[in-house]
Order: sequence, then C-alpha cells, then structure tokens
Amino acid sequence: MIKRFFNYLANLKLAIIILLVIAIVTSIGSIIEQNKEIEFYQKNYSALIVGIPVSKILLFFGFDNIYSTWWFLFLLVLLGLSLACCTILQQLPTLKFSRRYYFYKQVNQYNKLTFKIKAIKVFPSHLSYRLVKKQYSLFQQSNSFYAYKGLISRVGPIIVHLSIICILLGSTVGALNGFNSQELIPKTEVFHIQNIIKNGFFSSIPQKTFRINDFWSTYASSGSIKQFYTDISILNGQGAEIKRKTISVNNPLLLKDLIVYQTDWGILGLRLKYIKNDISMINLQLPILKIDTSNPKIWISSLPNLRGSIKSFIILIKDNRGQISLYNNGGKFIKNINIGDNIYNTDLSSFKLTDIISSTGIQIKSDPGIKLIYFGFLFLIFSSLISFISFSEFWLLYFPTKAISGGKTNRAKVKFNLEFLKFRQSFF
Repeated sequence: MIKRFFNYLANLKLAIIILLVIAIVTSIGSIIEQNKEIEFYQKNYSALIVGIPVSKILLFFGFDNIYSTWWFLFLLVLLGLSLACCTILQQLPTLKFSRRYYFYKQVNQYNKLTFKIKAIKVFPSHLSYRLVKKQYSLFQQSNSFYAYKGLISRVGPIIVHLSIICILLGSTVGALNGFNSQELIPKTEVFHIQNIIKNGFFSSIPQKTFRINDFWSTYASSGSIKQFYTDISILNGQGAEIKRKTISVNNPLLLKDLIVYQTDWGILGLRLKYIKNDISMINLQLPILKIDTSNPKIWISSLPNLRGSIKSFIILIKDNRGQISLYNNGGKFIKNINIGDNIYNTDLSSFKLTDIISSTGIQIKSDPGIKLIYFGFLFLIFSSLISFISFSEFWLLYFPTKAISGGKTNRAKVKFNLEFLKFRQSFF
C-alpha cells in the first residue's frame, strides 16, 4: 500500500499538475492585496456571490495571506514529496542504467537506431582511437564496440529536482519560522522590534536593541528624493554598540538572523522656541498631520496661539530639507522659512524654528529559509547548463566481410549526424 502510494507520487504528470496549481494560486496572490487589515477587504471586496460577500470568502480561505496558509504549505510539501519520489524511484535508476555498458551483437538491434552504417570493412583500431580522442568512454568485447559520452547530462534532471526541493523547503521554513516588522522611528531614538506585521507559526522575535543615530536624504536636480540614508546601530544588553552601518534602499544591514531594510521616511513634528521680548523662551514641540496624498508627501500643522499674542499661521512641509511654507488662515501664501528663522509678531513675540523631527521607516525581516532558497536557485542554474550537454552512444559490430555501426543522442542531433558521417568517411 505504501509502495503504491510512493509510486503514484513519483508520477511526473502529477508533479506538473501540482506545480500548475501552485502557479495559479501564486498568480491570485499577486492580484489580491496581501497582509491588509480586515476592514480593507470588507471595503474593497464587498460584492456578493450567492448572497455572501467576497471578502468573507477571501478571509475564510486565507487569500489575505496566501503564502502562509496551511493548504498552500501543503501544496509545497506535496510537490516536494512528488519530486523526491520521482528522483529516487525513477531518475536514480535511470542514471545507474546509463552507466552500464552493453553491446549490440545482433544485426536487428541496429535497425531501431537513428543513425546507422552498413559497410564491407572497418578499421577498428583507428576508430577506437578517434572515439577516445572525441572524449567517448570506450568498451570492447570480442568483435563489438560500445562508446558513450556526456553522461553528466543524465545528472541534470536529478539536480533540477533536488534544487526545486531545496527552494520549496526554504520557502516552507521561511513561512513557518520567519517574521516581518515595520517600524517608523525618529532620529536619535532607541527601539526594539515591536510592530510585527507578519509572522510564522513557529517564529520567535529576537530581543535586540537598535538606535537610529541619524537619518537624511539626497535629492536630484529636479527636487525629487534620490536616496534615503539611515545611520543605525545594534546595541547589546548594556547599551554598548556592537555593530553600526549606514543603510539605504537596496543596501540593508545584514545580521546573523536578521535583515534590516531602509523603506520609507516621515515627519513627526517640529521643534520651536517661543520668544517674548527677546528674553523669555519656551521650548515647544509641535505635532503635525500628514495629508492623505500619494505623491508628493505633504504635512500640515498650525502655530499655537499663546495668550493671544501671535497671529495664527498654517504650516505646510513637503520634505525634510528644513524649509516650510507659511499660509494665513484664509489659505493665502505668506512666505517660505528655513530652520533657524523667526516668525515675528507685532507685539515683539516670535517663534523660532529649531528643528524638523524626521523619522525613518525601517523594515526588519527574518527568513531562516533564504539560504536554502539561494542554494536551490544556484543548483537550478547549474543543472540548466549541464542539461544542454548531449548524451551520445555509439555501437559497432564487425565481421571479416561486413560491419555495421549505429548511434543515437538525446539532443544536438544535427551535430551528432555530422560527427557520425565523418566516422563513416574515415573508417568504413
């Protein structure tokens, strides 16, 4: 019963069907937004199917987080078992059979070969020398020859199966043991991993301490942001720095079990000084609100009215370069100011802009299976290269008054035919 089950799993057609199902499910996962809030699906998938909202169907079957659902992981495991059974029960015996040398000693055995030659005489010693020179492995028994080359190409399908199994295993380990955290941290702040947006069933969150030393951005000549940079440190339990790096987009900080990415940026507030009669000062921290626009990012706030001594202004901030725009309550533009400038009033009071409190978006990711995935893709590339090598075989049977030879190959048949014709012209 068990043997029959494994023989059924070793069916290549079954593996292709499972792979096709995984491809379809993955395509669905690229269409439906993943890892969103329940309200998002209720709002965007409110259509009804047989009186049931589409959002309920999606959430019930786990289409909001396809790649971590039990049935998707089951498909990966099933595909891996199918490939493993196919490798053990079919590919390895085929490779073992290909390594055997066997001779054609009956004339009718040559009739099934793609390429064959019938001649009156042959020069066996010269032919064997040429075959060895052409990197054939040559075997002789009495009046018959057998030669082959390109046996490594028979290993190609086995490596393909093993590499796919490594990729599937790495994906499963990553889904079960990995996690993804998204943090928005102000400059100079110390933080821990807290805002977990995705985690596996067996994942554990490491208790590491991080510090954002600085954050800045560079700009293109058009004024658009060119790159974000964050100077980040890893601290031990006593607060001492154990590692430090300036990260940017596509240049993450790599730890033993974590990857720290630069993702986004934001502005949390303004630091101001309220100055009265050029003597008394009050330090203020002004909160701001992001306007819901996709591009560009815009933050808005207003200056506080302290004791009715200053006019009310609306503040707009478009970037963290230190420049803000002032508007009156009617929405009329007044002027642009920079860090260090004062906003004066008629009663000798003013606000001085001292700093823009910017924050950096940090993504901390753990994927224990990523090395297996890289290892699998590396061998998949290697197996694709050796699959282009042809496995060619050559037979010869000769008698005092006649000789017959033949050969076959699994690919590059035109090249093998030309090689076979040269043998015919030279030794028959």
